[in-house]
Amino acid sequence: MKTTVIDLSFDSFNGEIEAFLTRLLESDLVGSLLVPKQTTGGDNYVHALIKNPALLADTDIGAPVMPVQAARIISNLTFRDPGEKIGVVVRPCEARALVELTKFKQIARESLLIIAVDCLGTYEPKDFSALCKAGKTPALDLRKQAVTGACSPDEGAPFRSSCEICTYPAIDIDVVDMIVGLWGVDTEKQLYIESGDELAAALSDKSILEFNGQENAKRQEIIASIKDDRAKTCTLVLDDFSSKVNSIKGIQELLSTCMRCHNCMINCPICYCRECVFRSPTFEHTPDQYLGWAKDKGAIRMPANTVMFHLTRLNHMVISCIGCGMCDTACPNDIPVMSLFRTVGRNAQKMMEYVPG
Repeated sequence: MKTTVIDLSFDSFNGEIEAFLTRLLESDLVGSLLVPKQTTGGDNYVHALIKNPALLADTDIGAPVMPVQAARIISNLTFRDPGEKIGVVVRPCEARALVELTKFKQIARESLLIIAVDCLGTYEPKDFSALCKAGKTPALDLRKQAVTGACSPDEGAPFRSSCEICTYPAIDIDVVDMIVGLWGVDTEKQLYIESGDELAAALSDKSILEFNGQENAKRQEIIASIKDDRAKTCTLVLDDFSSKVNSIKGIQELLSTCMRCHNCMINCPICYCRECVFRSPTFEHTPDQYLGWAKDKGAIRMPANTVMFHLTRLNHMVISCIGCGMCDTACPNDIPVMSLFRTVGRNAQKMMEYVPG
């Protein structure tokens, strides 16, 4: 591993990152970049696949909002050989999802240059938009707090529930190619980067980035402390949730407002199946079937098979659930799907001695 600390002029974090990404895109190391880019209205960020370096303006690799799980997009880009290397900027949970999808052969890992950014927490897209419209600067505010190791959300909006119990505020360099560190870093004055040896040599040879060997010991101490605190919080949250859904009635009550819209499945990075049983003739029931079931039971829930839908998803992918919380974000009825999957996943992963990602 190689490291470097770059001194910045006042508040030039995004400018320095943009300059680095420009040099990277102009080189032959990547043919395109997938980066969070500000929307036309200026109140949110979405992923943009960029080939023109001039269009890297208005990008922010640490924007604290996740409208889409990047691993889903990256899978669409690389489940077949794209013919070029694509540089992708991801959060720790997205990097872990990439690991799982690589195991399922849904990603061509050799076609990716993965740049991970420490995650300081994320807002729901609508909350992030409201903060921006109110004239606030969520990304800058969190970066300023990160140097102390304690990032709190704005008073006007909470962090996403998954972020509150996430024990991966940063990712290890052996999982990705490069890391832009934020925890414990005074990003008004410095930029901290880690890289694998092979990539570091290539970046240096092409005058894209020099590595001076400077490290940030404070960052590792802070990350270890955050992991410990969140692990305790996660245990409390999931234990409490488990006590409420430890019966058939509890599960039925939890999923009572599910309308089987499939949003949680569509937005889950691990649900990669091109053909799903719930979108097949198996669940395209005829009117006489519904009426027959209603006659036999006296009444049936409509739409049908909502509990079966979630139980099937749990059976299929809970071992690989990385807890990104996109299922919660996607649910129109605010069902705590993430808590269900994290609770079941915790037990299943422990039983199998498996850590996803």
